[in-house]
Amino acid sequence: MIETIVIVGAGLAGATAARALRAGGYEGKIHLIGEEGQFPYDRPSLSKNVLLGEAETPPLLMEPSWYQEANIDLCLDDAVESIDRERHRVMLRSGAALPFDRLIFATGMRPRKLPFPGADLQGVYYLRDYADCEALRKAFSEARALVIVGGGLIGCEVATAARKAGLQVTILDCADELLVRVLGDKVGGWCRQQLLDLGVRIELNARLERMVGDQTVRGVVCSDGREIEADIVLVSIGGEPADALLKAAGVDCENGVLVDACGQSSSAEIYAIGDVAAWPIKGGGRRSLETYINSQQQAETAVAALLGHCKPAPQIATSWTEIAGHRIQMIGDINGPGEFVLRGDLSGGQAALLFRVHEGKVAAAVSIDATKDFAIATRLVSSDLAVSPQLLSDTSFALRELLKTSTRAGVSA
Repeated sequence: MIETIVIVGAGLAGATAARALRAGGYEGKIHLIGEEGQFPYDRPSLSKNVLLGEAETPPLLMEPSWYQEANIDLCLDDAVESIDRERHRVMLRSGAALPFDRLIFATGMRPRKLPFPGADLQGVYYLRDYADCEALRKAFSEARALVIVGGGLIGCEVATAARKAGLQVTILDCADELLVRVLGDKVGGWCRQQLLDLGVRIELNARLERMVGDQTVRGVVCSDGREIEADIVLVSIGGEPADALLKAAGVDCENGVLVDACGQSSSAEIYAIGDVAAWPIKGGGRRSLETYINSQQQAETAVAALLGHCKPAPQIATSWTEIAGHRIQMIGDINGPGEFVLRGDLSGGQAALLFRVHEGKVAAAVSIDATKDFAIATRLVSSDLAVSPQLLSDTSFALRELLKTSTRAGVSA
């Protein structure tokens, strides 16, 4: 009998798991442990309107009263220091020892740190939590020039916000194009042009050598000797799954906690969800997906399994971002075998979608300002239906009709 569940991590995945447990009828004890002092909140807003000061604080995931009403023991501003698998208990920084029958591990990621000289100077920032956002927002109000190291999603989102705040912005990225890993070359190049139009300076194939300054950063030096002025520097070079506690406890980890398609780790009583989990991917392999939507899906799947209703759910990476005033949505891995099919005109300022079609099926899609069509694209990717690339690119033919045609073809086959 499961009498006590401990959830380590009070971010989106952990809070969603707590809510799903109560919604699923679980009546036992739930301890939800979070390192931060804030109630669980919406983290993606940190690099957008909260950073700009358009919202003082990020939206809460649930109202504070919900935790009391749902009888959740919410342990904020505390942290797990060790996990004893043999005795089934976790030890907290506060000195408390909490027993568990099941453990849900949802600690997310830690920002990857720069190993270069000067990385510890004042004025060098990372953006992971609300405290980071508050510090960077204050720096925005006092700075003139910002250098962003890393041209991924967060780097490009912050560049957008910083230009709105009136800062000079330079992005340094070591790749041939921005956002290649999540958006591919074509859409990455389109995003780069949108940022250039905002006045962002972008340096590709840039190799950082060091940061310079006396106590406070005043610039960065590239490997070719160029120095770029900076009052503040944001390091945004990705993250690493925060799996050290489970590694130390003897649970199998490899670039995240290794789990099956129900979220169960190598230790039967421990589940891992969200960014820290290396989850099986539809089509093969496993990895941390680092997306809002997948974190929610994994939490719900793991809770169902924990309550005895295991329905394996290999994941399809699904996420979204806002860059230079455009909403961009992604599903699947746009980098892979097959052909690219463009629906719309990326150069015309209109809504557009880019599909990757492999073996007659839509394997991935990226949408730019095409929210309604993206919902159909999501169904095409997840359903494995045969499609016609010609019809996929024909904007006079509704995607919804393509879905119906593909469905009929699948039934008749």
